[in-house]
Amino acid sequence: MNRIKWSEAVVLAALVTAGVTLRLALRDIPNFAPVAAIALFAGYYFRSRAAALAVPIATMAISDCFLPGYAWQHMVVVYGMLAFPVLMRGPLRKHLKLSDASFTTAAGSMAGLLGCSFLGSVLFFVVTNALCLGWYEPTLQGVVHCYVQALPFFRYTLAGDMAFALLTFGGYAVALRLAESQAAKPASCAA
Repeated sequence: MNRIKWSEAVVLAALVTAGVTLRLALRDIPNFAPVAAIALFAGYYFRSRAAALAVPIATMAISDCFLPGYAWQHMVVVYGMLAFPVLMRGPLRKHLKLSDASFTTAAGSMAGLLGCSFLGSVLFFVVTNALCLGWYEPTLQGVVHCYVQALPFFRYTLAGDMAFALLTFGGYAVALRLAESQAAKPASCAA
């Protein structure tokens, strides 16, 4: 069993706390939330897949205690789709190089990050709205109507996922650079 390090436990708690706080603070903006972005970051950051999956699940479970409920069957699918970005850890780790300062690498990393975030948003939209197909006429027109009705929510999902992914990964990149610059400074001698 992979044991989580103390520093990883602190990051896990910070991500869940930030996710819950922001989800509750932004609840009046439909589907504009940090959960998928922090799941993507958790997949990138944690060695343990279980620790990474705990972040979006705990964020949703805690914040749902303070929000109106919905059918448990829908909750299972929503939680699963918000945890899905954790599974993009392989491609993200391969293409996202936060420690390399070259423009080419940064542009490729940004494209990889936004691509993974976009994929998560689209899959969330397609799968969670498939749950609502029963509310519409069982025809192609009903399917189209279902997804057209959901487009305003998709706009917020996409905006939130992209914005929070950039903030989360950008903040982490800045923290890495600060830590590297502090480590590179020679130790000062106190006289």
